[in-house]
Amino acid sequence: MGILSDLDKKLTDNMYEHGSELTDAVSDLPRAVVETVDRLMPFIQPEAREAVRSQVLGLVHEYRIENPSGSAAQD
Repeated sequence: MGILSDLDKKLTDNMYEHGSELTDAVSDLPRAVVETVDRLMPFIQPEAREAVRSQVLGLVHEYRIENPSGSAAQD
């Protein structure tokens, strides 16, 4: 059981350290995108800011163009 316990601890520690990268929409977006969304937040009602920020970043994460410079040549 010692080997499995060690493996379980290592996996758990790894998930705590890197798990947010799997669920956090902000983790792989460019810093400029996150800063732009944050600059828009003063236009949103204070009680809705966190929800709106999360939704916008989630949408950008889901529908972003992986290689923006390559897509311009196709248009």
